[in-house]
Amino acid sequence: MTHSVLVIDDEPITRYLLRRVLEGVGFQVVEAEYGLDALTKIRQEQPDIMILDAKQQDDAGFAVCRAPQAEGGDRLSVVMLGARTQLATIQEILHTGIAKYLPKPVSSSDLLAKVEEVMCYAPVGD
Repeated sequence: MTHSVLVIDDEPITRYLLRRVLEGVGFQVVEAEYGLDALTKIRQEQPDIMILDAKQQDDAGFAVCRAPQAEGGDRLSVVMLGARTQLATIQEILHTGIAKYLPKPVSSSDLLAKVEEVMCYAPVGD
């Protein structure tokens, strides 16, 4: 079974690099540039995991994290990437329902380790 990942980032180069890493190990990748576009992709594609940049130009990052749960989509696990590195801030972020938080820049090995960890604990779509 191929697992699907929705990558949300307003930087094209970041989306490209994440796509290369994830497709390189067999994930199906769907991209969204902004948070509001991501909401449509979540409904259409029903991804297993969402990798989200915390800082979106449309300020919809946390709204996107909450939307799937509000629609009964609690099977969607969220991995957030961001610049924040203070422990208290990261703990606060994780209390919003985000499965994992990775500070940027993130290595491909760290990213894949967190995605695999999330996959082990999350129900997967068909």
